[in-house]
Amino acid sequence: MHNHDTYTLSDDLSSIDWWRLANIMADAHLFDREPFDIARAFHGSFAAVFAFKGETLVGAARATSDGVFYASVFDVVVAPDHQGHGVGRLIMEHLLAKLPFVRVFLTSVFGKKPFYEKFDFLEQTNGMGRYAGNALTNALRRGVLRRANP
Repeated sequence: MHNHDTYTLSDDLSSIDWWRLANIMADAHLFDREPFDIARAFHGSFAAVFAFKGETLVGAARATSDGVFYASVFDVVVAPDHQGHGVGRLIMEHLLAKLPFVRVFLTSVFGKKPFYEKFDFLEQTNGMGRYAGNALTNALRRGVLRRANP
């Protein structure tokens, strides 16, 4: 555990309230996911970081990696009532310190690119995504994905 003023960071998955994390993701308009699936994703990740205010979970992030060349950051989220207090910065600093790779990718929600630029992330022009079902429909509708040759 690492203490930063009133927030505590942890990478211990054993005590996480996955229902609380699911609610944080929904409240922050990140995703509407089932707690069991969120737990499986975090447990299958290369690294994870959780932020607490006292005993209350207020944010999280995770990364996958091949352990050699690449890592991808996912599910960076902070409860809306804790946004703007430096929690996201603390989470990202702690997570990135666990990713000593030359290439680290990340998928950002709309409006958050300036936040990630503070950590030296740049917009990538050669990225593509393969989605299926409702995820594809929603991504096309929101402009997250677009066809290379319309």
